[in-house]
Amino acid sequence: MSSQTKKERPAGVPEENVYDKMHWTVIVALVAVVVTIYFAVNHAT
Repeated sequence: MSSQTKKERPAGVPEENVYDKMHWTVIVALVAVVVTIYFAVNHAT
């Protein structure tokens, strides 16, 4: 993308996304994976 077509960022929005904490959806996804593996291992025939 050329610099001429860049949009202006609103005030308070950093140039790059910076995450200081782990997002809650990451935790939910990890729990879902662990539960799925648990059921797959324990209920395998």
